[in-house]
Formats: sequence, C-alpha cells, structure tokens
Amino acid sequence: MQDDFTVFWHNDEHASALFYDLLARSERDAFDDDFLARLAAYREAEPESERADIFAARYLLHHGDAENAVICAERAYARRPVNYMVWILLADIYTRLGRTVDALTMYGNAHGLYLTPEIPMELLHRGGIEGLNRLSVATGLGTGAPLSQTRAVLNDGELYMILDAFVGEHLPLTPPEGCARHWIGAYVENAFLSDKSALIEEIRHSSVFVDKMQRDFPFQLQRAEEIRGTVTIEIPEGTEVILPVAGTQYLQELQIESEHMPPAAAYLGKWAFSHFRLTETTRLTGTDAAPYAVGTPIRLGHSPMRRKLVLNLLVDGLAWNVARTRFPECMPHIARFFAQGTIFDEHFSTSECTYPALPVIETGRYPHHTHVFNERDSHEMPLDFMTLSECMSDLGYYAAAPMGASDSVYCGALRGYDLLNVAAWKLPSAEMVDRAIMQMEAFHETDQFLYLHTTDVHPWNAKGFKFYPAVETQLPLSARLFDIDESLASVRLPQLTIYQEQFWQTLRHVDRNIGYLLSYIEEHFSEDEYIVNLYSDHGNSVFTTPTGGVIDIIGENSTRAAWMMRGAGIPKGLVADELTSIADIYPTLAHLAGFPVAEDIDGNLPAVFGGTPRDAVYSLSIFPRQTFKLAVRTHTHALRLETRGYTEDDGTVDFAEAQVGIYPRGHEREEGYVMDSPELRAFFYPRARDFVREIASNGERFPLPEQV
Repeated sequence: MQDDFTVFWHNDEHASALFYDLLARSERDAFDDDFLARLAAYREAEPESERADIFAARYLLHHGDAENAVICAERAYARRPVNYMVWILLADIYTRLGRTVDALTMYGNAHGLYLTPEIPMELLHRGGIEGLNRLSVATGLGTGAPLSQTRAVLNDGELYMILDAFVGEHLPLTPPEGCARHWIGAYVENAFLSDKSALIEEIRHSSVFVDKMQRDFPFQLQRAEEIRGTVTIEIPEGTEVILPVAGTQYLQELQIESEHMPPAAAYLGKWAFSHFRLTETTRLTGTDAAPYAVGTPIRLGHSPMRRKLVLNLLVDGLAWNVARTRFPECMPHIARFFAQGTIFDEHFSTSECTYPALPVIETGRYPHHTHVFNERDSHEMPLDFMTLSECMSDLGYYAAAPMGASDSVYCGALRGYDLLNVAAWKLPSAEMVDRAIMQMEAFHETDQFLYLHTTDVHPWNAKGFKFYPAVETQLPLSARLFDIDESLASVRLPQLTIYQEQFWQTLRHVDRNIGYLLSYIEEHFSEDEYIVNLYSDHGNSVFTTPTGGVIDIIGENSTRAAWMMRGAGIPKGLVADELTSIADIYPTLAHLAGFPVAEDIDGNLPAVFGGTPRDAVYSLSIFPRQTFKLAVRTHTHALRLETRGYTEDDGTVDFAEAQVGIYPRGHEREEGYVMDSPELRAFFYPRARDFVREIASNGERFPLPEQV
C-alpha cells in the first residue's frame, strides 16, 4: 500500500502472478520441486492466505500424504469455511482417512451451493443416519431450522432430497463439550400435547408446510437425551430440579417412582415436552419399547454471584435513526423504563439484515470473522467461538429463549441455550411477552438468562402482506395502493407511505406489549437483581431517499440501531453519545455478568463501563454476488466504499479500483458532499484497509462451478 493514501488499494501483482502460476501447475498435476519452490515464494508473499494451504494440501494429497494434507486443508477451512475448493479438498481427504460423516458434510456444503460434485454412494451407505442428517444440514439453507428443503434419504439405493423437518429427533449439530444435543419437538403450551405432532406428520413433506407454515410454526429445541427403557435421575440430597420430558408416541405412558413415591403413570405428548419437579433421586421407565426424550435437569437455586434475571430483548429492525426522533411519543413505556438506565445514541449494526448481524451480537465478532453471511451456506462456527449463551450457562444461569428466530440455529450462534422456542419468520411481541412471563414464573427459583426476539417492527415486502388494521383503515386510497416488485428484498424497500405508517404503528404496538413485561420486572425484581438489555440488529430503508435510484442499504437508516440497558451496574439517566457497535453488546455483558472474553473478539467495552471509546464504527454488506459495501463512521464523518466487482461466495473481495469517498455524517453518498484532505484520508484509509484485509482476494480466484 502507498503511504500517501492517494489510492485506497493496490493489489500485489507479484503474489498474484505466483498464484496463477501455481493454479496452472496444479490443474495439470505438475506437483514437482518447481511447484514447491513457487509455493514457498507465494507463502512468503501472502503468509496468511488460505490459498497457500489449499495448494499445499493438493500437493501432499497428490503424493498420497493424506495425514499431512488434512492439516493444511483444515487450516484453510478455519480461515475460509465457506469455500468450494476447501470443501472438495476436505471431502476427498476425509474419505481417504475414513472420516465418513465429515466427508459427507463437506460434499453437502459444496452440493448445496453448486450441485456438484456427485456424492459417492458408498459414503452414503457407510455414513448411516448421522451421515445423512449431517448431509441434509450441509446441503440446506443456513436459515429455517429445524426445517429442511433438502432432507437426504436413501430409497432403493438411490439418494433423494425431500422437503421435511427435523422433529422427534436430535438436531445433527455439534453441541458444546459436555452438553447434550438439542432434541426437536413442537412448542405446546396450555393445549393438547400431541395435536401439533399430528399436524406435522400429515403435511411435513409438503411445500405448504416447509415453504409457508414454517413462517410462524413454533418448534421447541430442548437439550435432551433419547432414552429407551429405564433411566435414573440422580438428585443430590437437599436439591431439587425441573425435568423436561417428551414422548415419541401419542399418550405415551411413563412410569415414575422414587424412594418415597410408589410407581405412578405420566402421559407424554408426542414430540412435546412436559415438566416434572423432582425432589429426590427418581427412576423413569418406559412402558413399551418406544424411546422418549429426557431433557437436561434444570437445577433450582440462586447464587449471590449471579443476577436473578438477565434479559436480552431483540426488537428486530428497530431503526434508531428514525425512532429516536419520536421515541418518547411512540414508545413511552420503553422510554420511561430506560430513562433510569443508559441509552446508547450513536449505536450501529455491522449489517443490513439479521442473518449476519445476530451472530455478531452473540459472539462479539464481525461477519467476516464468524463467516455467517451467505444464506445458502449452513456451516457451524468453531466451538472456540464462545457464544453469549454458553458463557452465561458456564456461570450457572439457566439459559433459555422463550421466543427466538431460527436464523442462527444451524450456524451455532444460539447453541448454548438449554431451551429454544423458534420460528422462522413471525415472532409477535404479544406472545413473546406472555411466554417470557410464563418462563419467569415457572423458573423463578433459578437465575435465568433469557433471550427474546420479536419481528413486529421488521418491514416486509408488501405484496401479499397484511398490514395492521390501523394502517389499512386510516390511509387514503392513494397511499393505500402501491406497485412493487414482489421479489424485492426487505433491505431495499422504498419510501412508501404505507411502510412508514406501518413502522410507527408497530412501535406503538411493541411498546404496549414490552411495556407490560418491563412493568412486571419492576414489580417482581429489585434494581440490583436484574439486567435488561434491549437492542436491534439493524434498521430499515423505508425512510431513505434513493441515491441515483438505488437504496443505500448500509446508510444510517439501515444500520443505526437501538441499544439501551437498565439494571445492576448500569449508569442511571444517561444518554451516551459514544460510538458503539452491536459487537460491543458481548463484552458489555461479560463485564456486567463476570465472564471472560477472548482477546481476538471485535467487540469493545464502552467507556461508560470503564472501557476505551471507539474512534470509529464499521458497517458492511458482504452479501455474495453483489458489490461489497463498507461504511466507517466517526461522530462527524463517514468513509463509504463500494467495490467494482462482486463479493465471492466465500466472502472474499477484490478491492482494486473500489470507489471510495469521505462525507460529512448526514450526507453520505450525496452529490456535492465528498470531502477530501490528506488528514481525513490518513485517518480513514488505514482503518478501512485493516478492516477488509482478511477478505481481500488480491484478484486471485479459483475457478468455480456455476451456483444453482
């Protein structure tokens, strides 16, 4: 890079020439000493590149050394887990090493995006049920758990991909060490236990269920073991637990007995959990051969080292840049509650939509570090990326999500919760509040870490969408009628009056419901017994004026987010104007709750809590097959970058010839407002370069099959 900052980015032509020379040699299997010499030169030129490890693994594999090839390939996977060349390389290596399920996972990753290569039939037969289930997740979308558009089944020796849901079984994901996998049932409350399982059985393979009903069908994921016959639940003397149990048959009978209670029958629902309070060691016995699911016991009791309640409350799509202008008017209950806490007024999301943003909140790591940005991919984040729920569980909290979105289940961002009630789309605040209070009342003898997610405020494409009655009945016909492309994504919705009125109505609606929850907390907990953390994951575009006919998807309306806190250890009556990022929620909870954080997270502890103020915040759009976009903001200025070429499926980008401009805040990308000075470039360019360096491709690209 030049030090005078006159050009934002120069590719390394020497490294690029070495790459394409190595690529040509590898394509003709010329893995000789000259190849090694050029590989050494390339690794010296780009020491952190996963591409060097790909070449090294291909060399070793060519020479029959799978044991060492896997070291290089897994190192490449750790750096670039969404990459076709890495996937097919590891699929080959794992097959040679006899790691059948891992091989099927890699084949599935590649096949899900490109329908190639063919999956070897002998692997499918060797992989068994676990292999087919892992393949199903790998070939599927990263969203929508536990449903699958591509459930892998073998029928008469042939592989078929069918519409289905994982239900009445374990979700085939890797749990934290020492934890059971999540077992999937239907969410049932105050209703007949097996009704929803009967509905699922009837239509589980239909597009009506997988494509339509999944939008609001609630599933319950409970950490549990599947049992046949008898199991003994050991209860230490003087302790009590709550035990979740689900059946796999309609009115399945379970005998329960303990030292002081003779055998008695419990009747379980099919794929629906019930709870039992145990005060002494208890034996459960199935009366037939059918399995049943026994959840992880929930131990009762408080600790002075914990708060009784830590509540994370995500209001999806709450555009703070807009809402703050009428906050007390439209959200009076929430405004009143958090007036006794801290409101972060200059808070920004890293992303324009939920899928990449939520893992940032849950891990404190930017999207190009979690690698969760491609909705066509469903890889799991590394287990050493400790999530919020895992950290809070390690402190002894009962971690549960009475209502959450299924977006971040497959990637593992929500893997630390013992209980997850999830739906793919509709998460209404009224039901969310009811579930939250039921949860608090049922488990008031534990210290609870609860996660809630409502999508009431989130804007959706209006074609085929039902708006709130107060919106439809009060608008004049000229504003009620509209013409819009039904394929237009929510992040690009235009400035229609009906969208804007829906936004203001949803703020009032959400405030009424959440206000009731906040009042309940005030009535049942003292100030030092709780932490309430309300935030949004992104904003929305419906108040944004297009620039050149294009919606700015990382403009302030789309990325300036809400964040407010109240409770133990949180300053009262403070509106903080320091710059904060959604990545900062993670270290802030670590500071308040007392869990350690890794040194390499991207989150920063705000100065309000004794940390160091940020000098800039970052928002990016890393959506594959579109231009990469970056905003680096201070209080007064913003650098805006957009690449000439598209983001690759693996998140890498060529930054040569990227369009870069620096603007005053409030006038980003507006004609006539570009500011240019050596001082501004000297501040912004190094920060922007450092931010994107790990995804810069240097113009180097492996050939790929066409994405389907």
